[in-house]
Amino acid sequence: MRKLGSLLGILVLATAAAYGVYWYQVKSKVDELVQQLSPFASIQYGAIYAHPDGTVGVNALSIAPHQVHSPVEIEQVRVQAGGPLALIFGADEPPAELFVSLKRVEQSLESALFHDLQKQMDLARESNPLYVSPAALGCGSIRQFDVSTTRMMGYRDLVMDLDLHYQGDENARKIRFEAQVDIDKMGDTRLEMVFSADPAQLKNPMMATGSARLEKLSVDYRDRGYNQRQVNLCAREAEMRPADYRAHHLELFKRWLYTNGIELPAGWLEAYADFQQEGSSFTLSMNPVGGFGSAELMMMQDPRYLIEKLNPSVKVNDAPLNLDGVKWDELVMQFALAGSGSRVARESEQVSVEQPAEVMEVPVESRVETAAVGRLEEPARPAIQKPVAKRFRETPVEQLGDHIGANVRIFTYFGNDVEGRLVAVEQHGVRVLQRLEQGMAEYPLDYKRIEQVEVYR
Repeated sequence: MRKLGSLLGILVLATAAAYGVYWYQVKSKVDELVQQLSPFASIQYGAIYAHPDGTVGVNALSIAPHQVHSPVEIEQVRVQAGGPLALIFGADEPPAELFVSLKRVEQSLESALFHDLQKQMDLARESNPLYVSPAALGCGSIRQFDVSTTRMMGYRDLVMDLDLHYQGDENARKIRFEAQVDIDKMGDTRLEMVFSADPAQLKNPMMATGSARLEKLSVDYRDRGYNQRQVNLCAREAEMRPADYRAHHLELFKRWLYTNGIELPAGWLEAYADFQQEGSSFTLSMNPVGGFGSAELMMMQDPRYLIEKLNPSVKVNDAPLNLDGVKWDELVMQFALAGSGSRVARESEQVSVEQPAEVMEVPVESRVETAAVGRLEEPARPAIQKPVAKRFRETPVEQLGDHIGANVRIFTYFGNDVEGRLVAVEQHGVRVLQRLEQGMAEYPLDYKRIEQVEVYR
């Protein structure tokens, strides 16, 4: 018995020592990674996690990229790439299977990262300040959805879970990659990709990408609250009920399609409307015939060949979308040449603006008479005309000389619309002063390019 007890004690000590070495290896690897990333970010973590099944990670991870004031907070990080021995002794070969899990990745929308992203979007809009995204038609003063509108929907932080899975099969020469991204109160996305390739070639990425062929691609998205928040925001901006906004937006979207000569296949417009509903889903699957590799990418100029080669299928709210007989080359060209929704948006604004009240002429015969005998008649009070509210009003080009110094919107035939202050009306065109992110810029516009002008008056 004494020997058995001694053996058990030795076994416990050996196990504890082995686990200590394993835990120390995990911590050393984490500290080494933190040191390597120190030129780019400040990284802090709480506890080390080392499970006997080979799953390792950290808790309470905080990553603060330099020049970014708000760090990325991650509640839990887990990585599994084989058993504990693989981590202790290391290996040059890629693992047969890899799991990476990040739980509650949190980033504030007020962080410098998202503020810089919004600035880039604003700079991109400066080339066409009156651009209106077709997806934002009918949404009041909102012209497109970006970081600022996301904040307006009530989002203050982005909180997500991210799970990655890699699996390589050397015998079947297959590589499978799966990703799952769940954004709290927004939506869930699933991605699956299968390649025919030798997993051993991953040590040389150039070789792997050159010989790999895509055999399957599947993307699945499900709304978890974003659609309803977007509808509520747009209904509030447009001063209408959410149900009315959906119908209003769909009508404007159809008008945009008609204006740009876009002919959607049967059932596509209905699928677009269904996708705007709360809790909607979208699934895209591709099963390329014979695989899809670098040789097929050389045919990017032929969208019809590429799409037919990828062999796609689409479902909206689990209902298949008919793709048979679609003239892909014509449809892609129609969307490529389509302009923004600015024309449809301004026509809608003109219809919705109430006309100013007309002055009522009060005839002399309508003077109020008193019922009492002998009282003098009081003259009728003239109707008071309410001042007409200023707004952008369509104005003939030949009258622009009367509005120098006023704010104007100028819509061109080429879709490059300009909004700013009218500073000059010349023989062949006008000049508009526009405020940009970097300062002020003056735009000359020839009369032959102008489609319509609106003056704020």
